[in-house]
Amino acid sequence: MSVPEVDTLRKFVFERLLNEDTRMKLVNILGKIDGKPAIIIAEKTAFDTSPEFLQAFAQPANLSQLSVIENNDIYYWYHASQTSGELPQHAEVKLTLIYPATDAHIRKYSVQNVRMVTETPEIYREHVKPYIELKTAYGRLNWVYNILEKKAEAESIIFEDNDPVNGFILSPDLKWDRKTMSSLYAMAIVHRRDIKSIRDLKKTDAPWLREMQKKIIQGLRTKYPEVDEDQLRVYVHYQPSYYHFHIHVVSISHDGGGGQVAGKAILLQNIISQLETMAVDGLDQVEFAYSLGEESELWQNVFLKLKNKIE
Repeated sequence: MSVPEVDTLRKFVFERLLNEDTRMKLVNILGKIDGKPAIIIAEKTAFDTSPEFLQAFAQPANLSQLSVIENNDIYYWYHASQTSGELPQHAEVKLTLIYPATDAHIRKYSVQNVRMVTETPEIYREHVKPYIELKTAYGRLNWVYNILEKKAEAESIIFEDNDPVNGFILSPDLKWDRKTMSSLYAMAIVHRRDIKSIRDLKKTDAPWLREMQKKIIQGLRTKYPEVDEDQLRVYVHYQPSYYHFHIHVVSISHDGGGGQVAGKAILLQNIISQLETMAVDGLDQVEFAYSLGEESELWQNVFLKLKNKIE
């Protein structure tokens, strides 16, 4: 027995894509029904968060198809589907597995309030720098070195400047499906290991950064010529998610959420200009304001204690 409303939708004839939102997983499609203009607004539904569903989340009954995208150290990436069909063409879900996960991972991915903090040169030197040193010890950056040494993700490299001092590797970020250009997301990881964050950058690094930005864009556009230079957002994070200097390159039409907001992302061009014009020798001598989650170690072990001491 047919349903009139369903029959109406089935007669939709596609003409063109009007818009897409890669973060909200939404598309607006223009077409015709019986020769008249029609628009479909299609949005992915939210996950079932009931305990019954989540307890069996990874089982074949819920994820009937799985294919491995990449594996590097404790990180695994998959395409998955809840229906039949060849992957990744019919993938409905992209999964990241962190195993074994640390307490820091659990805190990072938990729902939490966010605070704005001001990190002075003194706070950086006395509190944050020792924290960064700890976060680069005990093999925590092995997965980064695997990429630089081409032990992992070598087949995904978009461009490489193999100079051990000035060079970098440019690869797709695992958040990108490598097909949807409006959500393009790549990462440039530098070969040199003496720069953990923007705090280690000096005035003398400005020419290197300017040349690297030029090479990153050229390398990306050689691989994807349909992307114009002014369609790319090139930035770094402070605080970053890991302490080996790296640069984000993202389609300007992609909404990256919290990773692209003020208090987290800083345009590389602005950093270069600041280095070229500032009176001091390096970014370890200036103040930075940024946001922190209340579950983060920096908030709990540094800034919360400083706040309570002041109050």
